[in-house]
Amino acid sequence: MRPWGHIVYGVAALPLIHSYAHSDSPAERAVFVRIYLDMLAESLARAETAPPDWLADLQACLAGSEPAERDAYLAELARAQVVCPPAPLRKSRRLQDFSEDFSRATREDIDALLREGALGRWVALARDRAARLRPDHIAALVARARVLLAQSGDRRLAEAILSRDPVRLEAAPLFLEASGQQRWAILLAAQRADLGRRANAAPKLASEVAERLEFSAIAGESGEFAQALAAALDVELELAQRIAADPFGEPLAVALAALGAPRDLSVRVMTARDLREGDAFARIHTLARLSDRLSPSAARRIIQALGGPEAVAPVSPAAARVAENPSPFVRREGARRTASIPETTTRLARDSRRP
Repeated sequence: MRPWGHIVYGVAALPLIHSYAHSDSPAERAVFVRIYLDMLAESLARAETAPPDWLADLQACLAGSEPAERDAYLAELARAQVVCPPAPLRKSRRLQDFSEDFSRATREDIDALLREGALGRWVALARDRAARLRPDHIAALVARARVLLAQSGDRRLAEAILSRDPVRLEAAPLFLEASGQQRWAILLAAQRADLGRRANAAPKLASEVAERLEFSAIAGESGEFAQALAAALDVELELAQRIAADPFGEPLAVALAALGAPRDLSVRVMTARDLREGDAFARIHTLARLSDRLSPSAARRIIQALGGPEAVAPVSPAAARVAENPSPFVRREGARRTASIPETTTRLARDSRRP
C-alpha cells in the first residue's frame, strides 16, 4: 500500500477519521480539523484535488461544534487560507429565509442563528439595525467577537457590533476596539446604568499604589507602570499594557477613574506619557473632556467588562431609599407591631344609652 505522502485518500476510506468529524467530543472534532488541514496541505503540494467527501465532513464537524469551538476552527482554517463554505444548519430551517434582512426574525430565530450560524451571518445580523437584538444577543455576539480577535485578529464582527446605533452597554468588552465616538457612547451607556441608583462610596487609591504609578509614569518605565496598573485594577498584564499604550487616552482615563485616582495624579500621569510621545497631548485633552463627566462606578463597569469573562458586570437592584426622618405613619419592614387595644363593647361603654 502506498504511504500517506503519495496519495490522498477519501475520508470514507478512513472510518475512524470520518467518525471524528461527526463525534460529540470536542477533542475528537479538533483531531479531525487538524488531519483535514494536513490532508489539504498534502493535496495542494501535489497539485491534486482533495476528495469531496472531506469537505462534506468538515461542514458536518463545524455544524456540530459549539459557537466558540467553531470560531476557533474557522480562525485556524483562515490562517491556512482555506475557504470554507458555511456549515449547513441542522435545527432551524427557517433561518434559511434570512440573508441580509433580519427585521422579521423573531427571538427564537436569532437564538437559533447564534447557536448554528456561521461568522458571515453573525456579521450580517450585527450590522442590521432593524434586527431586534436583545441584550443577551448582543452579549453573545460580543463574546464571539472577542474570541475571533484573540485567536486570529479578525475584527469584522467587532466592527459590526460597534456600528450599531446606539452602542449599548453590552458592547463594553469591545471598548479598546472602539473609535472615539463609540467609546463615548459606551461611557454614556455606563453612566445611564447608574441613574436612579444609590451611589457607592468613591474608592480611595492607596498612597503606595499612587506613588508607584506616578513614579513609573514620570520615569518612563512602561513595563513597571503596566505592572502597577494591572495589580491595582486586578487584571491581566496584557490588558493593562493595552490600556496604558492606547494613544488617545480614554482607556487610561477610565482606569484611573475606576481606581479613584485624584485629579492631580491623573494629570501628572497622563501628561508624562504624552511628553514622551510627542507634543499633541492627546491623553491630557481626553482627561480634560472626561474628568468631570465620568463617575467612578461607570468607570469600574468598563474595566470589569474588559477584564472579566462576562460582557457586562451584573447590575444589582437599586437599594430602597430610607429618609433620615421617616414619617411616623409609614410602616417599615421588621418593625414590631404594637399590641392592639381590646375593643370596648357598647354594653360596657361608659354613658352608653343601650340597656
